[in-house]
Amino acid sequence: MTLHLNAILSPQLLRDRALLRNSITVVIDVFRATTTIAVALENGALEIVPVGTIKDAEAKAKELRGRLGEKSVLLCGERGGIKPDGFDLGNSPLEYTREIIQDKILVLTTTNGTQALQAASAAPLVLTASFANMQAVVMFIMRYLVLHEARTMQLTDANNNTKDEQRIESICAFCAGSEGDFSYEDTLCAGALLEALATEFADGGYAYTTSDTAHAARNLYRNEARLTQTLASTRHAEYLTSLGFGRDVEFASTFGTSRMIPLRRADGSLIHWHNPLNL
Repeated sequence: MTLHLNAILSPQLLRDRALLRNSITVVIDVFRATTTIAVALENGALEIVPVGTIKDAEAKAKELRGRLGEKSVLLCGERGGIKPDGFDLGNSPLEYTREIIQDKILVLTTTNGTQALQAASAAPLVLTASFANMQAVVMFIMRYLVLHEARTMQLTDANNNTKDEQRIESICAFCAGSEGDFSYEDTLCAGALLEALATEFADGGYAYTTSDTAHAARNLYRNEARLTQTLASTRHAEYLTSLGFGRDVEFASTFGTSRMIPLRRADGSLIHWHNPLNL
């Protein structure tokens, strides 16, 4: 099996959603949505419902509260980095403590991250990653590929057609970007993810090809000698710091603070995949 490593550097650069049809797609929004998602699941949130607009988020929270009870659902998110009026939580990962969110359903809308999740909906498997949980996501993908390859071999007929199973052909790092523009921090994170996968592929004997954007992201990460300082100097990091969220930037720039594997279900909500070997 030869896999293709790809990177979409902003949802606006996804020209054809069919490109994701046979792809494991990993949505990345370092500052801050996918960092916050990992923290929320780590601290006991039952599920996260990503929504595109503030109005739709308010309506979804109202609907869920009507069915599940007022205290079962939290309305969360930001616009321009700031928590909207009437929301329970903003988009700071440090707000999402176990005391506040354990056993809750979170309805989340953000400027960039939840938009990217919606744009990636054509993919058969969507995960979210950040520096916080990258290693857990990489290990999940490798286990998934091993089991997926075995399963598709069982379902392949004599004419090499795969039956009742969508063949995985690529891994796509899907950057949320910044309001349609290139985001340095998301591209660095995509490069780190793809570089880790390439190392695992080499160790596991997987052949792979690389798109130009994936190659650029990997080179950007490989040539970065001062990752934390560079992340802190990005435009979005400086903006968040000016709003008083400097600790968020520091937290989101740190590797390995979460073991979570946020996975999109068929209904669009995100949960932690508790048992990566039971696929």
